[in-house]
Amino acid sequence: MTAASERGSALLSARLASHARQLTGSEPAVGPILVGDGAALIDEDAGRIVFLASPDNPAAAFGHLVLLAARHRLNEAVVIYDDPSAAAVATRRSAAFDPVPTIQLAEGTVLHQVDLAPLPEPPPTTAPPPGFVDLCRQAGVNPIQEGGIWRGELLGLEVARATPSGIEIGVGRIDREAGVVLHGHRPPAESLMSVVATVQAQRRSGAGAHPLATLVRERWLRSDLITDPSPLGLVSLTAVDPAETPAGLRDSVPAAAIGIDASGERVLVVCSVGADPDLVPVVADLVLREDPDRLLVVLPVRDVLPTVVCAVGRLAVRSEVVGLRGGWS
Repeated sequence: MTAASERGSALLSARLASHARQLTGSEPAVGPILVGDGAALIDEDAGRIVFLASPDNPAAAFGHLVLLAARHRLNEAVVIYDDPSAAAVATRRSAAFDPVPTIQLAEGTVLHQVDLAPLPEPPPTTAPPPGFVDLCRQAGVNPIQEGGIWRGELLGLEVARATPSGIEIGVGRIDREAGVVLHGHRPPAESLMSVVATVQAQRRSGAGAHPLATLVRERWLRSDLITDPSPLGLVSLTAVDPAETPAGLRDSVPAAAIGIDASGERVLVVCSVGADPDLVPVVADLVLREDPDRLLVVLPVRDVLPTVVCAVGRLAVRSEVVGLRGGWS
């Protein structure tokens, strides 16, 4: 750790202790620890955690707070921000929890409550462009609309996209743009079948670490469940927009879907892969947006950790974490 980072950590810890005294009216019984992008006071005897978000990455603080509170079985959880925007998003997400975490905004040494940020407005749904659905179906590709854009997915990986200039074929923006330049003369069906064959050769069980086998595996998991939702006890399952728009193919964002079970209940399914500290806060936004009867968080078996199960259980909706074998296993 550099001298500058040590000074920053010491300042963060000192500020946290000062804010904790203001909140509780007494000297903290425990010392601060550095956790992820922030500092925390974890007082198990008092059943309380106070977390101060780092100014460098305030968006990560709420996820760390939720996991720490779950791991230590603490009912009182407080997170303090310097960033009004991050505090407003955390205030919105906190409404999906029971018990509800407390969100505070620091202005100097003074702490304030903050109004919640509204949920992002979903883009309007539109009809697919002529021929797009037929093109996808003929190639064994699933046409879905996400973020207002029609896409063709194969095992969760985008291989086609409808744009204002036409249908682009390829995996990712660069591949699509190259396809327009190099293969623009080819019929779209021929180009799509070529891409499908390439993806199928790698996106399969036991394919190893090839990028086509490792990209957006949370969407691969969702795709398998949409094809056959019976492992979840559902009779149908349909993809819905993520809580956050991914920046690209390497940006892992939990993949969501809405299903119906045999009793007619509306079930929110959220698929994720790996250790994601922001998983439960993102699920909270999806719960608020979709208002399901119950929730299923689906992870590969190896990623079902006790802390994650406990954190999901703090959401104010009937919930369960389900471990399944991924199609790549």
